[in-house]
Amino acid sequence: MDPYFNLSELEKKLRKIIEEYYALRSVGGKVISFPSGKGGVGKTSIVVNLAAALALKGKKVAIVDLNLALPNVSLFIENMPEKTVTHFLCGEAKLSETSAKLSVKKAEIDVYPAESIVDLKKKIKIERIGDLALELKPMYDYILFDQSPGLSKFAVYPTLVADVVFVVSADIKPAYLDAIKVRDVLESSDVNFNGFVVNMAKRKNLKYFYNERVYATIPYDWRLKNAFSSGKTVFQLRFGFLSSSRRAFSNFAKRLIEDFPPERE
Repeated sequence: MDPYFNLSELEKKLRKIIEEYYALRSVGGKVISFPSGKGGVGKTSIVVNLAAALALKGKKVAIVDLNLALPNVSLFIENMPEKTVTHFLCGEAKLSETSAKLSVKKAEIDVYPAESIVDLKKKIKIERIGDLALELKPMYDYILFDQSPGLSKFAVYPTLVADVVFVVSADIKPAYLDAIKVRDVLESSDVNFNGFVVNMAKRKNLKYFYNERVYATIPYDWRLKNAFSSGKTVFQLRFGFLSSSRRAFSNFAKRLIEDFPPERE
């Protein structure tokens, strides 16, 4: 045996990992991760509008932008904090320094925006996403991760610390095939997979996902597209009550609350 090998130190590290694993999986609010195979399938729109629907139902909600290459959540907030989640992951800021507010009618959502690692030119510590989740879980009912597409470590790691994982896709063949690959990787890694969220659906009967585990379907809605372009949720539109996607997000939130309630000590 290596004379410099410290068994007690190894045991301490393993014990900490196990303790954090169970803490992340059981205590406090639910961390919900939204990976995807392709970009452009509407993850940010799904996350922001679902957060609004949950907040309007009286839940305390946070959005964390973990799309560290091309972050978009900042489009929905008026005042960008000087420090962001990216700075936190670099070890250069406290998480409390990185939050902003998003008001939707009488509800308020805490937003933790990101700055692109391309612009910041800093090396992040991806494992600090676990620290982030542990810090936020006691504070919120739901913490929604908007993350990078694909299967890089930046896309996969957030799913490892999540309680609930929905793969976002569109009902077109290229997006479907990539979403299936993501699902297969998650399941082979023993990551929770709770279903697909199919966005921009143009038909009631899905063409490619008809035989898959679909948790929620968001119909194609030009109002939702216009809302996103103007940095608003569909719930903030003047005639948003006419929106089919608004009803879909409300139903999504209702089901989520029933299926995955926060767990308190």
